[in-house]
Amino acid sequence: MLAIEVELLAGTIRAGSPDDTALSGGGDEGEWPPSPARLFAALVAGGGSRERCIAGDASELVALETAAPPRIIADDRSLVLGSAQRERYVVVDKSVAGTVQDYPARTATLVRPATRLAPRTPSITYVWDDLDLDPGQLEALQIRTAHVGYVGYLGCADSPVRVRLRDVAPEAPALREWRPSESGSALIPVPFVGLLDVLDDAFDRFSAGEPVRRSWLPVARARYEEPGSAVEESQTPPIALWLGFGEPVPGRHALRVTETLKAALLDLYDRHVAAGSAAPSVLHGHGFGQGSGYDHACIVALADCGHRHARGRLYGAAVILPSDTPANIVEGVRSALFHLRTLVLPGGRVITVWPYGGETRPWAANPARWTRPSQRWVSVTPVVHERRRRGGPDLAEVARWCAHAGLPEPVDFTASPVPLLDGALTLRAHEVFHSSTSRRPYSHLEIVFAEPVVGPVVLGRMRHLGIGLMAPAARGTQMSGEAHR
Repeated sequence: MLAIEVELLAGTIRAGSPDDTALSGGGDEGEWPPSPARLFAALVAGGGSRERCIAGDASELVALETAAPPRIIADDRSLVLGSAQRERYVVVDKSVAGTVQDYPARTATLVRPATRLAPRTPSITYVWDDLDLDPGQLEALQIRTAHVGYVGYLGCADSPVRVRLRDVAPEAPALREWRPSESGSALIPVPFVGLLDVLDDAFDRFSAGEPVRRSWLPVARARYEEPGSAVEESQTPPIALWLGFGEPVPGRHALRVTETLKAALLDLYDRHVAAGSAAPSVLHGHGFGQGSGYDHACIVALADCGHRHARGRLYGAAVILPSDTPANIVEGVRSALFHLRTLVLPGGRVITVWPYGGETRPWAANPARWTRPSQRWVSVTPVVHERRRRGGPDLAEVARWCAHAGLPEPVDFTASPVPLLDGALTLRAHEVFHSSTSRRPYSHLEIVFAEPVVGPVVLGRMRHLGIGLMAPAARGTQMSGEAHR
């Protein structure tokens, strides 16, 4: 087993895709996770090759070339922030006539730096489970890793790192492991037989003054399963159709938004899909017994939450359907929502609405915010208790609510009269219940499951109108207010 850990000393990395799309001015989301091929190139640069080897005979690099792609322990892409690409001009380092930006005798040239990426956890570990090096090769690799840290960067020069060998592979939770798989959806560059020769040739041409670009070099890619893929395959999450808002809406209007959206959906379905026939029960909920909470649609408003600047404003909405909803009904709902352009709330406020089209921002309207697998879920809107119970709910009662919502049994929970998550909504009774609903107690919840659960998650008596929406949260989030278990 061989494990190499890379620590991002500044917490960020600037690493463009191997296609050099940033150079041409095209969009470049950056390379995440930093590829094993990128690490291999850094090891070559750190210790040299051929007559430039500072230790050993580079046989350790040949072993990496021939090894199977490693596991990568790194954050899921949804937990990595990326800066916007901004073109800039820099001074050219040679003397010519003229003045640029108050620099005499200099010219300027346009550069397009790759996206800067900032993961939640500033470390990446590469693990070759079946690779065993002899003591000489390990010593040479140790020297190489130390020199990568001495040289100071992985990728661009403004990405300082520390690289070191690990005696044992760290434990990798399902939400941080990228695993090689022929059925994986992520394509990541990896070392291949002959890569060392390719890099040596590129170095020779660069030393001779020839231009060399990364995109001109051969690339081998391996398929990887993204973090949480195995978790998602073992569950059947509900079907969600997502909407974005043209402008944020105060969180206290969450119930108004979902009631108005439900009425608009039923009207549009009747006019554009059903053509006068009755709307399916999955949309209005009539005729169902006491089964899973996903027997019919849940309509939720998506609030900005989970970070210190969150204010609980609504940036979008979602229509959540049972996983076994017939395909023709799903497409009918999609068609009805396609015709939705505005929502007019009670009081006359108009909200511009459009179907989600893959935008990464605002984060509150991004499906990844609400579907990421997590063991810990925290309420964004209060959860309405399904029964009145002296002393509040216990674990068995909360497990009952989870069963009604189609979720596994929780192992722990916390109940609180105040929000447990930054930006979570504090709502009054008239903002939780509509006029025809018999009122029940409600509170904010934190629920912990034994295994990661795929979202979206909505709990409680009012879940079908979005009251009781939960957000995935990492362990260690500070809890405010009085709480009890």
